[in-house]
Amino acid sequence: MYFLATLEIFENIIELNKAAIFKAGNFWKDSGNLIMKPMKCWEIFKCNKIQCPAYESDDLKCWLFSETQCRDSIQGKFLEKIEMCLDCEMLKENKDVNAMKATIKVVNRQFKEFSRMIIERDKELESMSMELALSMSEVFEALKKISSGDPTVRISEYSNIELIRKLKKLINLTASEIGEIVDQSHEIAIGLAEHFDVLHKVSTGNLNVRVKGDSKVELLESLKRVTNETIVNIYREITKRKKVEKALKSAHDELEQRVKERTMELILANEKLQQEILDRKRAEDALRQSEEHHRTLIETMSEGLAMIDRNSIITFVNEQFCKMTGYSKEELIGYQIMVLFDKENQRIFQKHWSSRMQGDSSPYEITITGKDEKKLYTLVSPRPLFDENKNFIGSFGVFTDITALKIAEKELISYQEQLRKLSSELSLVEERQRRCIASELQDYIGQTLFYCKNKLESLRESESYDKSTELTDELIDLINQTMEYTKSLTFQLGTPILYEEGLEAALKWLGYQFQKQLGLIFRFEDDLRPKPISDETRILLYQAVRELMINVARHAKAKNVKISINRDYKNMQIQVEDDGIGVDTTKINPYTSKKEGFGLFTIHERIKYLGGHFKFDSKLGFGTKATIIIPLKPIKKIA
Repeated sequence: MYFLATLEIFENIIELNKAAIFKAGNFWKDSGNLIMKPMKCWEIFKCNKIQCPAYESDDLKCWLFSETQCRDSIQGKFLEKIEMCLDCEMLKENKDVNAMKATIKVVNRQFKEFSRMIIERDKELESMSMELALSMSEVFEALKKISSGDPTVRISEYSNIELIRKLKKLINLTASEIGEIVDQSHEIAIGLAEHFDVLHKVSTGNLNVRVKGDSKVELLESLKRVTNETIVNIYREITKRKKVEKALKSAHDELEQRVKERTMELILANEKLQQEILDRKRAEDALRQSEEHHRTLIETMSEGLAMIDRNSIITFVNEQFCKMTGYSKEELIGYQIMVLFDKENQRIFQKHWSSRMQGDSSPYEITITGKDEKKLYTLVSPRPLFDENKNFIGSFGVFTDITALKIAEKELISYQEQLRKLSSELSLVEERQRRCIASELQDYIGQTLFYCKNKLESLRESESYDKSTELTDELIDLINQTMEYTKSLTFQLGTPILYEEGLEAALKWLGYQFQKQLGLIFRFEDDLRPKPISDETRILLYQAVRELMINVARHAKAKNVKISINRDYKNMQIQVEDDGIGVDTTKINPYTSKKEGFGLFTIHERIKYLGGHFKFDSKLGFGTKATIIIPLKPIKKIA
């Protein structure tokens, strides 16, 4: 019985492998014969919606799948799409007793779920209705008291319904504010009576009276301050008027004296005019010095400056413009500025020159061809010139060298292209891994299981104890080989040791795997200091070191390789060194599209994403050293 049960299990596994093997066709083998297998919905309708859960599924009951995408729309559970499924050809073709039992079981479960949800919603609605009725009654009663003149009323703000809680809070706030308004109204009435009394006394000539007393109402305090200031100003105005009358009397006596003084002032003014003439001469000298200063400033400025007349003839250039173009002033002044541009840039200049004649001063970019035929990218900031009659007489422009900026833009475009290629390469790698896994499962595990089945069949027919023991030992050996192969495949797809024991143990295991498979002499060094990093950082660092080790295996032709991991205060440093043939780093640019620098580009981007930096040092014949530096997570101190 034990052998028969084991045989049945292996037969089921083999049948599953057969289904995977003949998945691309519409037939499978049965006792050596090919028979038709039932069609799936995605085969009948030639569907290509790979995101549909029924796509390429072995289950024929597609009508029980949720989130299917028939008729270019997403459907939910069976009850939500029952009308569509009852008319579907797939249901008609595959509705046997077992399928209908499964369907009825799903419908029954969904009906029970909907019934439970309706009962829960009814209970919630009944509870909310009762609480709403009681709360509204309490609110209306409070409003009635407030409207009758009782602002001291308050109600409890507790409620399970947020709207009722806010309404009760608004009622209490309204009652409180109405009470404050009533108290302030009484205080304002008393204060106004006091102000009217004070103003009456002032109108009768009593200017010593003042409004007294303090009030919590800001309006009354302001009115008191204004009233008292008005009384003080009236008192000052009367006193001032008396003083003016006295001063007017003495002004007549002083007039003749001032005429004499005015005559003396005219004499002094003449002398002052002479002094102003002298000062103007000095100012003219200062103006000439200022012009010389501005001329020096123009000649020493870091941007090029050029002036042209209405016929685009150069009339002035500074020294920087000459350095930018390579021409001297004598070679530029008196010539058309068009000689500095190629045909394309001449059209750009003509376009902006037409706008300049209309008063436009918008900046634009143009490329100058220097005397040495080199191209110089510039940003022009122009300014049109007009005479007193607003006639266009020329223009001047400041030329800023932006060649370095243009080169940086080209590097950025190349960098973006490299990122797009990286994304494409990652997709291709993923697809290759999938094909490799499928091939490994088919070629090794599938064949091993098939061989086990044959052995078990021989064991069942065997009558010799020795032969049975021999076949049993072979089966155990095959199963152990399959388990070891499965374990090895698991380590290739993911590294459990990375998650279970940490980065240091995973890197050490990785190095010894390369030593075992390729014959390298591997050394691992660790300062054993704690290195707190996130799971994401641990995974990306492991992938980067593995990529560097793969490069060593493929290209370095090294005999020795060392991985060292150290910590200095806030950073962790990982170094991968080999004694291989080395490379010429001047020929590897990670920002170009060349294949040689693509792996380094990937590592560089991963480390940059983690906030660290990556250094790659190598020399032909002297090996290679790659260094990764990553900031560590701060360690929280326990109080």
